[in-house]
This record gives sequence, C-alpha cells and structure tokens, in this order.
Amino acid sequence: MVFTYFGRHKTNKYNLVGAAMDIKGIKEFVAKYSLEERSFKGFWDYFNMYQKEHKDDFEKDFNGFNSKEIELFIDTVSLRITNWPEEGYNHIVISVRVHYKGKYMCYYTIVFALNGEVEDDHLSLL
Repeated sequence: MVFTYFGRHKTNKYNLVGAAMDIKGIKEFVAKYSLEERSFKGFWDYFNMYQKEHKDDFEKDFNGFNSKEIELFIDTVSLRITNWPEEGYNHIVISVRVHYKGKYMCYYTIVFALNGEVEDDHLSLL
C-alpha cells in the first residue's frame, strides 16, 4: 500500500482522511441520542455503585472522596465494527476520562448499540 501526505494527515491511496470517514454522521448520532450526557450519567451511576458495593477498595482508591474534585472529559468516541467483514454487530463506544484531585485516576467506557441503547459499560482504574 502506498502512503502519501496531505498537509499534516497521512493517508493511503483510498484517501481516507477526515471527511471520507463519516465523522459528521457519528457526531449527529451522538447528538441525536444524547450520548455525551448519557455517558456522564452512566459514569456517575457506575461510580456510585462502586462506592457502595466496594467500600474498602473505593476508600483506598479515592481517599477522602469529595465529588467536587472529580472532573470528567470525553476522551474518545469511536465506531466499533464487529464481526468483520459482515458488519453485523456494530457500536458507538465512548470513553470518559476521569480526573480526581487533578490526577488521571480512571476511565469509564460505555458501549451503545446503533439504536442508541446501552449494551455494556465498565470502569477501569489506573
């Protein structure tokens, strides 16, 4: 495969740069189903459950917890194509970066089906 450069973007002969991938369509999907807001809400639901069900671990990981010191950022939004090449089981996956007391502590990943329903989620501590 031959690679060429267009400005700062490396691409292949199929010209898969920005617009060729339907980024606008993904952004519209995220907005239509309120996935950013739902991802933040999903984080808090999961995080609160972790706090209640794993008190000792939670205290060790988030010593002296104060919710005002949590900062959430959308880290990535991606289209995951599964069951390649049939493309029969696809998702939008959003990763939320979590900072606590100014330090990157964990990330929360939520998986949405293409009808906007939540399929899975998990919290990964660093």
